[in-house]
Amino acid sequence: MANYLAPIDLEDEHLSAGVIEKTVQMATGVPGAKIYLMTVIPGITPGIDQRYAVRGEMHGSAEYPLQEWKDEAAKELQDIANKSVPKEMQGGVVVENGTVYREIVEAAKDLNIEHIVMGANRPSLADYLLGPNSARVARHAGCSVTVVRA
Repeated sequence: MANYLAPIDLEDEHLSAGVIEKTVQMATGVPGAKIYLMTVIPGITPGIDQRYAVRGEMHGSAEYPLQEWKDEAAKELQDIANKSVPKEMQGGVVVENGTVYREIVEAAKDLNIEHIVMGANRPSLADYLLGPNSARVARHAGCSVTVVRA
């Protein structure tokens, strides 16, 4: 049995669709293959008032409804899975909060993932200096990683 992890950005439908399509393609014909869809709600940078970072507005809000956001994201991921992943391949959905690449690597360990399939946009100069999430996942994951371009 092979477990696949497809981390997607719910804000980038085009790239996410490509990642899911590639993952299903790779898992097709693999006995017992399971696909887990994942998204990460980025953590708030220390030192930034969460009210402004979360809401993106000047007056802000004291609320930081993380669990509500995670529940909404899980529902959205499950809807995507029901439309795009054959029922027999659906392993589940994962929503985490924190540093994107770290959460993906940890989820891969926890779920005994054999292959991560994730998207990447064309790198900018900053990505070459800092390393995009896909490059960091590829460096730190204990399994194979396939990167799908937009």
